[in-house]
This record gives sequence, structure tokens and C-alpha cells, in this order.
Amino acid sequence: MKRNMFWGLTAVVLALVINVAFAQSATKSKADVPFAFTVDQNSMSAGHYSIIEISDRTLQIRNDDTKTSVAVIALREESLKPQSSRLVFHKYGDRYFLAEVWSESGGGSGSRGVEFPTSKWENEMRTAFKNTGGGTEVVVALR
Repeated sequence: MKRNMFWGLTAVVLALVINVAFAQSATKSKADVPFAFTVDQNSMSAGHYSIIEISDRTLQIRNDDTKTSVAVIALREESLKPQSSRLVFHKYGDRYFLAEVWSESGGGSGSRGVEFPTSKWENEMRTAFKNTGGGTEVVVALR
């Protein structure tokens, strides 16, 4: 009985230590997005956002106001010239689609970013706005 209790308690402590280590290793940025947008087929409302790098190719986009979030797999990009930390949206009419997330690298040696795959809905909007000059790019700063 005592042995089972010991191993159960050990497992709980180990799980907590792993979760704390993971939470501390994740890169987190903040942004205030003043408009509703779409990311990976998910509609997100305007608000205060946390962008958390879960892994090399996976980001969690979390609305801190509504507590809704989405995890998105993206394509990693590198830039030799320094880029500011920012979210890049594609805008078609009054619709916004999150396209890229960039963060400055330490030491001014360039920047790291991720690019999200274009969704079916964004492709439809791009086609619809093709004759009117296409979409525009909107940038929101990360902090």
C-alpha cells in the first residue's frame, strides 16, 4: 500500500516538473489585434493575444480575453536581414487571414518566422478579389 502511494506521488511530482519545464521553455509573445481574423479555418475575434511557440513548427494562438486558442502547424522561415517581431495578415475586403509570425533573433543576426499554409477560404477570397487588385498586407506588432 505504501509502495503504491509512493509511486503514485512520484508520478504526480514528475508530471508537474515536466509541465513547469515545458511552460518555461516555450517562447511567448503578445499582440493586440484590433480586428477579427481567420487562422487555419478557425475564426478568432479581435482582442489581446498570446503567441506561444510550442515546437519548431507549431504555434498556439490564444485570445487572452475569451480564453479561446488554436494550435497551428506552420512552415519555418529564416531571414538574413533583421525583421521586426510582428504578425502579418492578408486582407481581402473586410476579411483578415493570419499569414505569418516573425520574431527577432538575438544579436541582430536575422529573424525567424513561420508561414501558415493558405486555407481554402483564403484562396477563394484571393480569387474573388483578383480583379480588384487583390488583397493587402496588414502588420500588427508583437511585444
